[in-house]
Amino acid sequence: MNNPFLVSIITVCYNSENTIKDTIESVLNQTYPHIEYIVIDGNSKDQTLNIIKSYEREFKEKSILFKWISEPDKGIYDAMNKGLKMASGELIGILNSDDWYAINTVSEIIEIGHREDFCVISGKKTKVDANKNVKQTVQNKKNIKKYIYKTMPLNHPATFAHKNVYKQIGDFNTDYRLSADYDLIFRAFNAKAKFIFTDEVLVYMRNTGATHQIKNLFVTAREDLLIRKSNDVKLAYFYYLKRITFNILVIFRNILRTLF
Repeated sequence: MNNPFLVSIITVCYNSENTIKDTIESVLNQTYPHIEYIVIDGNSKDQTLNIIKSYEREFKEKSILFKWISEPDKGIYDAMNKGLKMASGELIGILNSDDWYAINTVSEIIEIGHREDFCVISGKKTKVDANKNVKQTVQNKKNIKKYIYKTMPLNHPATFAHKNVYKQIGDFNTDYRLSADYDLIFRAFNAKAKFIFTDEVLVYMRNTGATHQIKNLFVTAREDLLIRKSNDVKLAYFYYLKRITFNILVIFRNILRTLF
């Protein structure tokens, strides 16, 4: 590249004092230097905001653009949309406040995607426990045409999209509480965005608690059905019931593993 371009990374957070240091430092320590980091805090009541502020000097010393706001929002996707409006990079990634990037994540994304101007780039994610022990590495479902009609095919925390994708398809649909990322990827697919994959692990993701997973499982299933219906996908209800049952069994298996 003759003119290295800017990569924007957005983190949304609320009361994330126990995890956000890992998130921020993973951006601060990227090997690719041309980064804009945007943190959208939902008016946290703990020490999250003080932690965010404490890194301002380090970002300035590394010449990394660092922006943050703290105010109430209407949910995680509303906060992400605020970040998208503030982003000025060519490629945009969204990093959750309990996840962190591998040190070469942005360099890898630039290497494979800098020649494209209407693309979505995604890699592997590794799930870890509370002690950062690796539990599972998850690949993308690379055959987008096959899987997008059945499930979210990408690891969203390990996904970057070109700014032109957002310009054409719009931002996250806040009507969805948990599945707006699936809706966004479906719209990118319909808009003929180019999907590019890497076999590198781009993000490390903490597993949430079992109760939280079970509660959200049914919300996600309902929203996923609505997204498919809005895209004229024939709804095979038995398939989704089987999928929910399987996911519940996996969650309970993980609970038993922690007990014995």
